[in-house]
Amino acid sequence: MNLTVLFMIVIASIIAIFDVYIILKKGKQESISAHIIRGSKNFPLLVLLFGILLGHLFWSMKTEDIYYNTKCVKNDNKS
Repeated sequence: MNLTVLFMIVIASIIAIFDVYIILKKGKQESISAHIIRGSKNFPLLVLLFGILLGHLFWSMKTEDIYYNTKCVKNDNKS
């Protein structure tokens, strides 16, 4: 398995396990989602920063930058 994929799975699992643990111990008001929502009302810049981060992660890339041994070729054949 690719190290990057493994890292993402581990981080997502840790966050999910922590969130479930906190919800079970202290309730939904202490969940990660609740903190982000409350924080976004008090600090709107937080929402912008998350948007920039997610935009960076999910912005479109060239096909040859995503897949191994692939070239993009424009097909102008009019069938």
